[in-house]
Amino acid sequence: MTVTVRAAVADSPDAEEVVDEAELLIKAYVQRLAAGDAAGLGDLGAPWYTGRREAAEELVADYGSVAARPVEATVADPVVPYLAHVDVRFTGGKRQTLYLTRGDGVWWVELGEDDPVHP
Repeated sequence: MTVTVRAAVADSPDAEEVVDEAELLIKAYVQRLAAGDAAGLGDLGAPWYTGRREAAEELVADYGSVAARPVEATVADPVVPYLAHVDVRFTGGKRQTLYLTRGDGVWWVELGEDDPVHP
């Protein structure tokens, strides 16, 4: 499985900074999808969110079968420094927008229900 993570072309270096900081998180996200590992995927979710496991199970059901093939992830220029979104393109044309949030200097996947801003 190949996961390519890049920054979208933007006027500011913010997307490139998010790639530098969150590339491993994005790759782990795709790897856990491909492995069908809902529990491990849920662990990548922001800890202040509820329902991470259930949300992860839905994502595995929706994207797990296509995540084992090459994936391209493009990080958009964030509007604020603690929220970002990633356009995930799976081989075969399936796409997903992955939302990331940052709390205490750590990037997390938005999984489940809550406010993306750390309480």
